[in-house]
Amino acid sequence: MGRRNGGHAVTEHEQDKQFGYFVPRKYWASRVAPYAGEWAAVGAMWAAGAGTHLLCADSDVLPWVTPGLTLLGTGLSAVAWKAGAARGMVTRLHATATTALGGLWLTACSIVAPWTQPMTGLCLYGGAAVALSWNIRRVLSSGGDGDGASGLFEKIKLAGVRTGPVEVSPNKVSVPLALPAGEVSVEDVQQKADKVAQVLGLHKGSVRVVGDPDDLSRATMAIVPQDVLRHPQPWPGPSAPGGSITEALVPGLYEDNDPQQLFLPGDKKTQRNATHYVVQGMNGSGKSHGAKLTWTEILTRRDANLIVLDPSKGEQTVGFLGDNAHVVIGHQACRNLVTSVPDAITDRASQLGKWGYDQWTPEVFAKHGMPYLVLWIEEAPRVLEDAKTVTRIAQEARSAGISLVLSLQKASFRQMNTDIRSQLGGVWCFGVNDIEDAAFTLSEETIDAGARPDRWKNRRPGCNYLEGPGIAEERFAVPGRTFDVTDDEMATEIGVHQGIRPPLWAPTAKVLGLPTLASAATTKGTAVSAHQPSPAGPVDHDDLDSMPLPADDELDTLPIDHEPDLDVDPDAELPDDPDMALPGGRPTRKQALDMIRNSIDELAAQGHTAITVRDLPDPKLLDRSRQWLSGVLSDFARQGLLVEAGTDGNAIRYALPMRNAA
Repeated sequence: MGRRNGGHAVTEHEQDKQFGYFVPRKYWASRVAPYAGEWAAVGAMWAAGAGTHLLCADSDVLPWVTPGLTLLGTGLSAVAWKAGAARGMVTRLHATATTALGGLWLTACSIVAPWTQPMTGLCLYGGAAVALSWNIRRVLSSGGDGDGASGLFEKIKLAGVRTGPVEVSPNKVSVPLALPAGEVSVEDVQQKADKVAQVLGLHKGSVRVVGDPDDLSRATMAIVPQDVLRHPQPWPGPSAPGGSITEALVPGLYEDNDPQQLFLPGDKKTQRNATHYVVQGMNGSGKSHGAKLTWTEILTRRDANLIVLDPSKGEQTVGFLGDNAHVVIGHQACRNLVTSVPDAITDRASQLGKWGYDQWTPEVFAKHGMPYLVLWIEEAPRVLEDAKTVTRIAQEARSAGISLVLSLQKASFRQMNTDIRSQLGGVWCFGVNDIEDAAFTLSEETIDAGARPDRWKNRRPGCNYLEGPGIAEERFAVPGRTFDVTDDEMATEIGVHQGIRPPLWAPTAKVLGLPTLASAATTKGTAVSAHQPSPAGPVDHDDLDSMPLPADDELDTLPIDHEPDLDVDPDAELPDDPDMALPGGRPTRKQALDMIRNSIDELAAQGHTAITVRDLPDPKLLDRSRQWLSGVLSDFARQGLLVEAGTDGNAIRYALPMRNAA
C-alpha cells in the first residue's frame, strides 16, 4: 500500500514503478492530459496570429513590423538551438524548427488574416503535424508508460542514455543503462550520480552507477530512496556456529538488507584466493566494534585460531574476549611476537608441503589438525615500524594458512609502505575525514562508482564499505553497517561455543612462544602482557637492550679509588670547550630537520645531483625511523626544496634543483 489520496489507498499501479513516486490514477483523462499541451499551443498560436493581424495589418508601421517579427523569430530559433545543446541532436533540431515555424506564422499573420484561406488550412494541418510530432516524441521517450527516464537523463545533460527493464526490490531500484557509443561513458554517468539524486529529490549518495565489466556501453544504476543505515540492525547471532572458517564472516548488513560477507581463506572451487585485510577508519568510526563482531565470528568456527595484538590500548578493546582467545598487549610484547611470525610461516608452509597441499583447506584441519590462523593487529602503525618483518609476513603468510589483518585510522604512505599495501587484497573502510583518506585503501573503481565514506566521518559508527575476494564487484560500492550488539552478548556466544574452538596448533604455539590454550596464559586470557614479556619468545639480536643477560653474568666491582696516582680536585670546574661533543637526549623535530638539511647541503657541495634516503645519516642517530625520514624528504619535495626523479629500484630519488640551477 502506498500513500493516501482522498481517503483511498494508493495502489502499486498509481506509483511510478521506476522511482517509487506517486502519479495520478491511470484513468483516460490522466493518460490524455500529458499530450494536450501541444494542441493547446496550436490554438494559442492561432489566437496570437489573429491579434497580430488586427493590430498591424492596417497600420502605417507594417513595413517595420514584418522584418521585426522575422528577426524576432530568427533570434528565438537561435536561442532554442543553443539551449538544446544539452539534449540529443533530434530534440535540438525539433525544438529549433518548431520555434522557427512559430516566428514565420506570426510574420505571415501580420499581412494575411489567419481566418482566411490558405492561413486557416495551414494552421489546422500544419499545427496538427507539429503537435503530433511532439506527442510522438513524448510517447517514445517515456516508453509508453510515462516513466520519463530518458527525460531524466536529458535534464542532467546525458541525452541518449536509455533504460532497460527495471528491477524493483525493497528500498532499492536497479535500472540497466544503455549508453550511446562514443558519446557518453560510464564515468560520465557516475559523475552525474548526485545530480540524478537531486532531480529525484533523494539524499546524497543514494544513486550509484556501476559499469558492466564486459561491455563499456552498459551500466547499472542503483537507486536507494531511504537511508536504512541511519540506525544499525540488531545482531542475529553468529552466522555459522560450528562451521568452517572458509564460510563467510558476517559482521553486518548492506543497505538493501543483504548480509555483508567477508572471506579470509582461499577456496579453489570458487577460485577465491586467501587474502589479508586492511581495516581503516577515523577515531570513533566503529572499526573496533566491527573487529569485535568479526572476532566473534572466527571464535565460533570449528577450524580457526585467532591471535589479537594490541600494542596501545591494553585490554580496552580486547577485554571482552576473556580467556577465549590469544591476546598480546603492549608494544614490546607485540613486537616480539611479530618477529617470530616468519619462523611460524616457514614451519607451517613446510608441513603443508609435506602433506601435499599448496594452501590451507578444511581438509588440512580434518586430517592433520592444523587450524587456519588469523593474526589481527589493532593500532597497526606501532607494529609497522618493523616494516621489513611485516612485509615478509604479508608476502608469505597466505600460503601457510595465515591471514593478516591490519587495523589503523589512516592508511597513508607514512603509516604503511607500498610493499605491505600491495599484499593486502581486502579493504574494510569505515568513516574517514575526507575522500583522499579513503583513496589510500579503496580502489579507484569503487570510489568512482559512488563509495563515499567521508559522508559519515565518525557520525555514523559502523557504516562501512567492503572490498575483497569472494565479494561481488558490484557490491564494493554498496554501503553497509555493522550489527548493533553489546560486548556481553558477544562474550556469551563465544563462551557457549568454547568446546568448538580448536587449540592453537602446537608447533605454531611453540614458535610463537604461546600456550596452545588461551586460558593457560593468564586468568584474563592475555598471552603476553606489556609487563611480562614471553620468556619463550624470540630474541631480537639487532636490539642489544632487549637481549637477556646470562644467568651467571655478574659485573666486577670497581675499586673505590681505581686510579690512585691521578690527582683530582672534585670541586674543580670543567674546562670550557665549546667544540667538545657531550651526550644529549633525543633531538627535537626542529633540530632533526636542521641536521637533515645540513646533510643535504654537504652532499650537494660534494657534487651530488640526486639523493635517496640511503644517502642520509642513519635515522637511528636522530632517534627516528626510516619511515619518518622518507616522509621528511617527501615534505621537502612538496615545498620545492627537492624534486622527485623516479626511483633506483629500492627508494625514491630526489634531485637537488637549487644546486642544479646554480
